[in-house]
Amino acid sequence: MTFTWRRTFPDTHHDFVAEEAGQHVGRIKRIDGGPQNGSWTWSCTGCQRGHEAEGVRPLNGMADTRDEAIEALAAAWARAKAWSARTGLPLVHGRS
Repeated sequence: MTFTWRRTFPDTHHDFVAEEAGQHVGRIKRIDGGPQNGSWTWSCTGCQRGHEAEGVRPLNGMADTRDEAIEALAAAWARAKAWSARTGLPLVHGRS
């Protein structure tokens, strides 16, 4: 799975948004400070139906490295797309 990456905000570092074929997928961000300093968070925000999409969760979490965060996001996105294909329901409410 190949994502297109961009910074979440122009002046941020270690904070990225992922897209696939122009569709928003999610975000990864390094934690800078506190007890989890250097860890990465990831969230599959392109799927807004996780509460009803059986077998899709988790849609967010923590990872030790950037690569692990990317892998976790990619796995969540693959689960979300498979659920959408299986059910015929869109990943985002109000879209077809």
